[in-house]
This record gives sequence, structure tokens and C-alpha cells, in this order.
Amino acid sequence: MDLVYKKYASPFSLLDNLIVNEQFNEWVEHFSNKSAKEKDDKMLWEFFLHKVHDKSFTDWKAEMKGESSPEHGAMEEAEKEKIIADSRSILNGFSPTSN
Repeated sequence: MDLVYKKYASPFSLLDNLIVNEQFNEWVEHFSNKSAKEKDDKMLWEFFLHKVHDKSFTDWKAEMKGESSPEHGAMEEAEKEKIIADSRSILNGFSPTSN
């Protein structure tokens, strides 16, 4: 009930009308889903503000939810192979020294 009071100053007339019009169940479901989505968005926003510095919130959120297009930011196979080869060449030239 606290959530209802946060959104509506006096929710009693609204709830009475919903009950009379037999829409109370749909409204509760919609209200609950919307509140959960707002809570999720707030948590994502807080995390983004403190941890992500190289992307926009929209791009990061889409990436987190798996909604980004595969072409956006996708790496070509040749590019992957070049990075792997460069990494191997760096590691092959590495020799640890013992103290």
C-alpha cells in the first residue's frame, strides 16, 4: 500500500472505481510490473553511474539486457585472429626472471 501512497495522494477513490469497473486485478498487475521495472532501472542507473565510463547509458543498458544488435560492436574473425596472434607473440617473447 505504501507504493500506492507514493504515486497517489488519496488512492481510495481510484481503487473504488477500479473495483466497481472490475479492473482492479489488471491495474494491480500493471502497477506491480511498472514498479518493478522502475526499481530495476534505478538499480541499473546507479550501477552505471559508478562503474561504467566508456558507454552511454542507453547502449550499456541494451548490452546488459542482450538487446544490442550483433553488428554493433561485433568483431570480425580476422580481427580476433590478429589479436590472438599478437598476444601469443608477446607471450612467446616473455621470459620470467628468477630472483
